[in-house]
Amino acid sequence: MKIFHFFGDSVTLGVNDAPAGGWVARLAGKAAAAGLQVPPDTFYNMGVRRHSSAMIRERWEREFQARTIEGVPSFLLFCFGTVDMAAPRGSVNIPVGESAANARDILQKAKEYGAVAMISAPPVKDREHCARLESLCTAYASVCAAVDVPFIDIFHPLLEAGYVDDLSDGVHPGAAGNEMIADALMQAAPLKDWFRKNEN
Repeated sequence: MKIFHFFGDSVTLGVNDAPAGGWVARLAGKAAAAGLQVPPDTFYNMGVRRHSSAMIRERWEREFQARTIEGVPSFLLFCFGTVDMAAPRGSVNIPVGESAANARDILQKAKEYGAVAMISAPPVKDREHCARLESLCTAYASVCAAVDVPFIDIFHPLLEAGYVDDLSDGVHPGAAGNEMIADALMQAAPLKDWFRKNEN
């Protein structure tokens, strides 16, 4: 048995793909087809709308601790940054350096609890917002290398694959986009190992 914990914002929550549960639920289905035992293996989606890296830093640990079972391996995945790089009032919500520092704090602590991976934020339609997310992707990759946590870049593959065409509001994917995210994550080496390795 394993427990997977997904922390993020509204993109992780899957707000435009409610019937199917967003990319987290789609990923669970694909992982089960690849060998994960669902059930009893469990996926928890802890995405929260409009949550920045700072908000996730403040909440993730207590939410994680409420969903653990003694003796059961935990896998913690973090996907955020879209809110940080938004600039609704003309200035970015959280600068890249501060966002990267938040990520470092989260990942260093999370490693105490189980296997950890960070997933880049996906692209958005607005060009300036998207450019900031690309810079953040680079910064997060550096943080992950420094703290020895796998970094999964979905930003660039999704951008090249036309993912932004499925963003009806410019930010949140529908069925096609969430399927693309789940497919990209199934190709990520650390997740393949986590999903296909069964514990009895």
